[in-house]
Amino acid sequence: MTAETDHQQSRAETTHGTYVYGVTRAREDAPSDLPAVGGDSEVRAVSRGGLSALVSDLEISRPLGTPEDLLAHERVLDAVAADTTVLPMRFGSVLTDVDAVTDELLEPHRDEFESALAELDGAVQYTVRGTYLADAHLREVVEEEPAIAELREQLRGVAEDVGYEERVRLGELVHEAVSAKRQADAEHLVRATEAAALRSQVHDVVGEAEALHASFLVDRDQVPDFEAALEELALRWTERVGLRQIGPLAPYDFVGGD
Repeated sequence: MTAETDHQQSRAETTHGTYVYGVTRAREDAPSDLPAVGGDSEVRAVSRGGLSALVSDLEISRPLGTPEDLLAHERVLDAVAADTTVLPMRFGSVLTDVDAVTDELLEPHRDEFESALAELDGAVQYTVRGTYLADAHLREVVEEEPAIAELREQLRGVAEDVGYEERVRLGELVHEAVSAKRQADAEHLVRATEAAALRSQVHDVVGEAEALHASFLVDRDQVPDFEAALEELALRWTERVGLRQIGPLAPYDFVGGD
């Protein structure tokens, strides 16, 4: 039997792997009483050279990707992020065994992980989502854009099968104006919180009513100031944008790579 055949047989006989959630500075334990990805397993810390990987055993014959799997992945990372800096691994990161975690992940990438941990030291992520209330954005663009108001008035009472080109043009004008409003609102949010945030990242939004989606890297000592700034903005936007704060989280959007 050739070495290649032996390797193929070994892989075929493998039924378990080691799921990796993230990397921290060396620690002895991991969050307890949290469901692991893939079901009934214990999350634990595996260490080498001043670093630890948070891992659990995984039955690799089952496909990953259920909502429960993704939630378990995030819950482990966010629980760790509550008290220490953690570098999240991409969802679905699986190695063959614990030796592979130390020999193929922690050891060869030690400098990269240590540099990233130092850069993110003491920081957590907050994600902020906003939704326009009662079509506030549509009312505003009609009030603020004379061309939209004029074309809208021209089409009032006109049958649906008449004025096709004008309706298309109205739709384009509204889309452009709403896109500009979303950008302006996201920039306003960043300015309102910038004194309490280390970094920020604005994301594209989906859905007609969604106003904004942004992530912030916040020093733990600045969390009260960040939350206060966000609350003040929410009060100013009471009748137009509903803001939802999510965090503290692991710094998913501020890690350069695995």
